[in-house]
Amino acid sequence: MDFIFKNSKLLLLVTAFLTLGAFYRATKISFIYDLEAFFPKDDPDVAFMASFKERLQRDDLFLMVAIDREQDIYDVAFLKKVNAFTLACKALPNIQSAESVTTLKEPLKTPFGLSSRRLLHWEDSSRLENDRLVIRADERIRNNLVSADEQALVVSMTTTGQLSQAEANLLNYQIDSLINAYEFHKTHTAGVITTQAVFVQKIEEELLLYIALSILIVTIVLFFLYKSFWGIVIPLASVVVSLAVFLGYMELSGQSFDVISTMFPTLMLIFGMSDVIHLQSKYIDELEKNKSRWQAMRTAFKEIGTALLLTSITTAIGFGSLLLSSIPAIQRFGLNAAVGVLIAYVFVLIFASAALLHFDRPQLQNIRKQRSNWRKFSLTLYLQNRKYPVQISLIAVFVLLLSAFGISKISTNSYLLGDIPRESKLRQDFLFFESKFAGVRPFEIAILPATGKKILDQDVIIQTAKLTDYLQSKFAIGAIQSPVVFIKSIHKSWNGGAADQYSIPESTEAYDDIRKVAVNFAKRAAYKLFDEDQTIGRISARIQDTGSDSLALDMVEIENWMTQNIDPSVASFKMTGSVLLVDKNHEYLRKNLFQGLLLAFFLVGIIFSVLFKDWRMVLVSIIPNIVPMIIAGAALGFTGIELKAVTAVIFTVSFGIAVDDTIHFLTRYKLERTKGRSVDASLRQTFLVSVKAITITTIILIFGFISLIFSSFTGTYYVGVLVCITLISALIADIYIIPQLLYWINPGSRPKAGKRGASQK
Repeated sequence: MDFIFKNSKLLLLVTAFLTLGAFYRATKISFIYDLEAFFPKDDPDVAFMASFKERLQRDDLFLMVAIDREQDIYDVAFLKKVNAFTLACKALPNIQSAESVTTLKEPLKTPFGLSSRRLLHWEDSSRLENDRLVIRADERIRNNLVSADEQALVVSMTTTGQLSQAEANLLNYQIDSLINAYEFHKTHTAGVITTQAVFVQKIEEELLLYIALSILIVTIVLFFLYKSFWGIVIPLASVVVSLAVFLGYMELSGQSFDVISTMFPTLMLIFGMSDVIHLQSKYIDELEKNKSRWQAMRTAFKEIGTALLLTSITTAIGFGSLLLSSIPAIQRFGLNAAVGVLIAYVFVLIFASAALLHFDRPQLQNIRKQRSNWRKFSLTLYLQNRKYPVQISLIAVFVLLLSAFGISKISTNSYLLGDIPRESKLRQDFLFFESKFAGVRPFEIAILPATGKKILDQDVIIQTAKLTDYLQSKFAIGAIQSPVVFIKSIHKSWNGGAADQYSIPESTEAYDDIRKVAVNFAKRAAYKLFDEDQTIGRISARIQDTGSDSLALDMVEIENWMTQNIDPSVASFKMTGSVLLVDKNHEYLRKNLFQGLLLAFFLVGIIFSVLFKDWRMVLVSIIPNIVPMIIAGAALGFTGIELKAVTAVIFTVSFGIAVDDTIHFLTRYKLERTKGRSVDASLRQTFLVSVKAITITTIILIFGFISLIFSSFTGTYYVGVLVCITLISALIADIYIIPQLLYWINPGSRPKAGKRGASQK
């Protein structure tokens, strides 16, 4: 305090320059869409997929442009444009292959050797009707390159690899330019680079939106609370300084912003605003007692400083518990949030206290009757706790029982659609592919021949065909590609193109001839279905996005079928793929979340036991912080919001916020007890001093989190709604549950009705 008081102007100047430098660094922050950051770390399936991708190629390199004619596609002029568009796409940088029904060919055996022929003679109207019948019967094309109603078709592309953000943006721009140049009536696009571009653009937009909205909303709330220029500016400046330093830290540490990171501006507002409001409110209260600025700030530091330090440490512990998660994106979020808490504490302590020392109460608060109104409000709450213990306890029990029922309804049934920004063209495109084609969700199964066998061995192909036939007949799986397709397609073309010849040849001699051709065709194919040594292959398809829980049941059924019907001495099959691993992280979320919160409660319990030197106070401090999380879980269950990576963080946020108010309440209670006051008298004084600050901070934080409801990302939107519910429940738990627990652990401390004077001692 002596240092801050003597050097306040210098500290403010240094902080101003530091803030400007931090904001400059913040302008260089990059934005990413990294699906693999949500894969569970150290999981054998993740390791297998990494090896699988290395030997073959990624399963998410596809890019599809659906052209919706809204009438029959078999028109020469239209197909001519589609063919030209397909070839133009194929010529683009970073496009490895591009095909549509106009460019699709099949192998043809002639007297002069192996050749190929087009499936669709788009330039000859007299042959289109016959070609239509051929295509309609071809499972490789139906619901894959041509819709079932034959009013839309797809130009399917494969990119050269995982593209950087700049490369993805350029490719998206080039394809959009081609679409405009060919003047197609209506198009829909799907693929990783499209999703990547949309997500990154939204992340950039929403980061700025949250900063602007948070500052605007909090300014309005501060105005009604203080109605003073400096009473508004100092809290705002404090959180802006903290936010700037935090963003500078993110950039200097080489980190990028992803979907979850967009919440950091709001969280930094919460961390800083909670601290500064408690400090400023206490400072104003002390100034009203006619103390000097120095004396008022000294008292504020003495009585609030410990609470601010404890709230920062416990909140950091809460976020630090996320380091136990197996998901890298969640780990990074927890670590950065913990650092953000400490940054907010340090800069509020330095900047806000240095700034407040230059102002008196009238300059900070211009509301005459506010003190008496708060006093009446606080006394009313205190008296309710004294008079209605049974009613409060019954309501608490009822709410907890109801919440337990709600928690039992929590779902982890997530959808790919659920992560796509609301009201975006990307979402509409996704729905179009779901309704007209096989869908967008990748489905991948690895083919693993037994020792000594190869992918194109006849018995391996027969086992693979059994599985693909089962998948097509039992599940909504389409656009299947596998080595079986090569064999069947060649056999069909070598037998006059008859539909009934789309099969695996029975004779070993005929099969061996076709096998040699299949190897050559596979080498020229853009999409690798097996490696050069034929020791690993893939069944690749697309499926409807029916939800992770539904798909998990399907996966179990498929696994059971393979156990009973596949000969392991010939081959085995393993489900893999990027989307499957994202689904799998929900299992880790439940386990890691529970473990992390238990650790956080244990560490916070130790802090409270040291602070109060009474194990009973540990219960008093922990129970009110469990209640908001139980209510948050119930809200998830009753509203049907899925528990996934983004929404799971509400429990950690809830813990961090709830424990802040509890600490402020209980440290004030302890201070009053050290003055020799009774339990009841200490509670009365705690209500008079602390309720104002914790209520004001809760109101501000609620309005701060409201900014998240403007997010295009459904997960972030739900976090905003759920945390607001948690904030309210945390405040109610502190006001009503803590006093009842304090009366309970101190038998006889509750004054009997009519003995009003007891509370004053």
